[in-house]
Amino acid sequence: MTLTDLMTMAKSNEELQKKIRNQLWNTHPDECYQCMRCTSGCTSLKLLELKPHEITILVNAGFIEELVSSDIIWTCTSCLKCRERCPQKASPYNTIMALRNLAVEQEAKIPEKYMKVVAQILETGMAEQAQIVTSKDMQSFNREKLGLPEIQQADDKFKAIFMKILGG
Repeated sequence: MTLTDLMTMAKSNEELQKKIRNQLWNTHPDECYQCMRCTSGCTSLKLLELKPHEITILVNAGFIEELVSSDIIWTCTSCLKCRERCPQKASPYNTIMALRNLAVEQEAKIPEKYMKVVAQILETGMAEQAQIVTSKDMQSFNREKLGLPEIQQADDKFKAIFMKILGG
């Protein structure tokens, strides 16, 4: 179901809107004047049903439940380009993170791929395993062959901090 379908009969939820705003640290989505600089720099734009500036519009309008129920908030790659580019400190990044937190709190369906990345980080401390690379002359290189140090596995201290950040 698309976000547009979810919004067809929706009404603004002021209580959830207030909850999201309380989590937005130094971000002011109500000051967004739709310059679309966040959208023009978005690395996930092709994956998004909505554009980042439109997410800000929907939060300002109170359509929190619809956003939390959609996959849109999970496609953000957290590159922070929107934050760099926003002249008003109204970047959608913190809003998307607050929406994700609310989705987890409400036990909404979280995409399986996202959960796999979180599990990988918890297990190894990295979003991806170290890769073997191939040069243009078809030679394969691993970390050892390149003289790079061995990657340390995530220790208990890292796991505890990571779980605290996740709210667990």
